[in-house]
This record gives sequence, C-alpha cells and structure tokens, in this order.
Amino acid sequence: MARIAKPWFYKQTGWWMAYVGGQKTKLAEGKSNRRAAQSRLDELRDLAEANPDPDSGEHTVASIIERYMGIVFPTLGVETRKARFGYLQDFAEAHGDRRVADCRKDHLQEWLLKHKSWKSDWTKRSALRAVQGVFCWAADADLIPKNPFRKIRQAAGSPRRDMTFDEFRAILRTTAGYYKKRPTPGARFRQILFFLWLTGCRPAEAAKLRWDEVDLDGGVIVLRHHKTIKTQRKPKPRIVPLVPVVVSLLRHIKRTSRGDRVFSTHRGTPWNRYNLGLRVRRARVKGGVSDDVKLYGVRHAFGTRGIVNGLDIKTLSHLMGHETTQMTEHYLHLAGRRDYLAAAMQTVSGRRPGA
Repeated sequence: MARIAKPWFYKQTGWWMAYVGGQKTKLAEGKSNRRAAQSRLDELRDLAEANPDPDSGEHTVASIIERYMGIVFPTLGVETRKARFGYLQDFAEAHGDRRVADCRKDHLQEWLLKHKSWKSDWTKRSALRAVQGVFCWAADADLIPKNPFRKIRQAAGSPRRDMTFDEFRAILRTTAGYYKKRPTPGARFRQILFFLWLTGCRPAEAAKLRWDEVDLDGGVIVLRHHKTIKTQRKPKPRIVPLVPVVVSLLRHIKRTSRGDRVFSTHRGTPWNRYNLGLRVRRARVKGGVSDDVKLYGVRHAFGTRGIVNGLDIKTLSHLMGHETTQMTEHYLHLAGRRDYLAAAMQTVSGRRPGA
C-alpha cells in the first residue's frame, strides 16, 4: 500500500512542503503553520481526486496542466521547467477544479491581477505565456476544442539596459578578494563577473560552463549545448574566443578547482540564476547602485562596446552567439545612443568628429 504524503518543514526556506504528484510542493510558510499546511495538502488531494480521466473528454484546468507536465515538460530544458513550474502550479491551485469548457479570458486576467508581488511586466508576461502555452498545446493535441485564454495580451517590460563601467566597478568594489589565502564568497562572484564582462557570455552559459568545454591552450570555449542550438537548421557549437587575460583567469581558477564546473560558489556548489541574482541584489545595496542594474546588463555592455568601437554587426552576432544579426540589432537598442549615432554620421560624411 502506497504511503500517504505528510507535510514536512524545510528550514532553509521556512515553508512546509509535501510531495504532490511526484513534485515537491509548498504548502504554508512558517513553522507554526502546520495545520494550514495539512489543510492545503488535503485540498490538493481532493483536487487530484476530482480530476477526470485523461481520456474522458471532460477536462479541468488541473487535468490539462497535469497532462502537459507529463508529456511536454520532460522535453524542455531545465531552466525552462524551473521558470514555468511555479506559474502553472499556482494557476492550477487557483482554477484547477474549473472545467475547461467553463473557462473565460477574465479568469486568467483576474489571476494575474491578484499577484501584487508581480510588479514587473516581464514577470506578468512570463506567467501569461506559461499558462497560454499549456492550453495552446492542448488545443493542438485535440484534447480541448479551443484555447479559452487565446488573444490575451500583456505588454513587455522596459528593455534591460547595459551596465555602465562605473556601475560595474562599484559592484566589483563590494567583492572582497582573499582571506588567509583562501577565496572569499565575494571573490568567487568577482571571478564570474570579470568573465562575463570580457566574454559577453550569457550568465547561464558561465554558470553551466564545464572544464571539458574549455581549451586553454587554444584560447577558446566550445559550447555544444547552448540557447540557440534547437532553432538552428544545422546545429553547430557556439565558439567563444578568449583574450589572454581571460585565459589567465581560467588557469588561476583551474589550479584550485575540484569539480567539473569552471565557476562555483564558496561552498563548491554550482552558480544558478537564483544565487547570482541574490549576489547582484546585495552588491547593488552595498555599492549604492541603481535597482535597475541587472547581471544580464554586463552582456548588454559587451555588445554595446563592440558597436561603439566599430565592430561590424555580423562579427558581433557571432561573438554573442546570436542566430541572426536581427537579434543583435534589437539586443543593442542603439536607437537611443545619440553619441554613437552622431559619431557614425560624422564618419559617413567623411568628417572627423569635432572637425
């Protein structure tokens, strides 16, 4: 006889947890809220029992999401699954027992409005697309006659800007070096910051980088698994050339490295979007840097420096790992860089700037 799941308290997050449908699920926050956690777990069990058979044709929101999780989720990347899982779980908790035939657009819109903590338009858009994607798939798979949430729009957020050199330097100043000949937590973060600034790599690429992808003698990184490989007609690795200072940095790291990852935290665990984001938030506060400075802004700064220094768009596209130059042009948002455009106009007209 299968064991019945029971709530358990996870000290690291401060939440009561339980395994529901094979997934670790948050129930209630706070050690004193065990009863609330048990009540929430009972609700989820009742919801699961109320779900119709997958082949019955009478689907609920929860049964469609569950079907999607079982078929589509395993084909997605790890980061994509992490990004979508929370949104889908939350929507299933809010509307899981509702029949798909009874769903209306305002149900999804109301769900978005109730999450006051989702202040960013990018976050709201991600949540909206995560839910819409499930029901688009279900309609294409003939599980439901149509997507009840189609044609709902959410404006994109403001484009992420590049990090200025002064901001980069201010964040670097918050990262200490060594203590008793051992790298501090700040020093580990400092290493990955320098690497991103000098290579233009995506933060996720740096966090996942392994030593077997690095050729220090050849001064190059070969990424066989990268963001755009699934959209390429002829899949090919992403090549990242390394300048001498980066090679020296990596050689230094390798002398003390123990695992297969190039960059790791002071605990020896891999970097990810969450602990990197936490580091940046702390550095912003400590360094007195604006809240709109993001780690991805280092990559934007790399691309902008390339254009301002005269690098052609095609070469820059290869360096940044873009599939097309159209992506590079959009990425750099040069329309607002009047200083660069003014200098470019002087060059085209055959006059030296200031002449």
